[in-house]
Amino acid sequence: MAVIRSAVLIALVVAQSPSYPPPFPREGATKMLDSDAEQEVRAVERLWNDARAKADVATLDRILVDEWTVTHANGATDSKARYLADLKSGARKFTGTVEEKDVVVRFYGDTAIVTGSSDSTVSLNGQAQGGALHFTRVFVKQNGVWRMVVTQATTRP
Repeated sequence: MAVIRSAVLIALVVAQSPSYPPPFPREGATKMLDSDAEQEVRAVERLWNDARAKADVATLDRILVDEWTVTHANGATDSKARYLADLKSGARKFTGTVEEKDVVVRFYGDTAIVTGSSDSTVSLNGQAQGGALHFTRVFVKQNGVWRMVVTQATTRP
């Protein structure tokens, strides 16, 4: 019985300890920030869209981490190398700009999650892609620079 009491007492002390992390994030941990970091991420997001529309492979190469992947609305997945090669060769072509709305940025330390909706006209090997989409992108801050890690798009109804 003494062992059980001791175990319960230890569990209560640890649970009440201020240095012990709570089981769930504290309120505000995912709060959107109106800060320099948010403005930086939004600027990279704009640069991403402008560079795609102009097939600016050099800029995209700097924005994307080497392990970056994109899952398109049709379920196809591309690596950074494949996506940039398709833009460079002209197999992937944007017509006009990429317009975004309802963009939300959330931070988790040096990670930013960006969600929103976009409209674009793009084709891959002559087949239509893009259109009205919802997107999620993940950015990480590396050496003081925000870089994109992954992108996922879903067709908007």
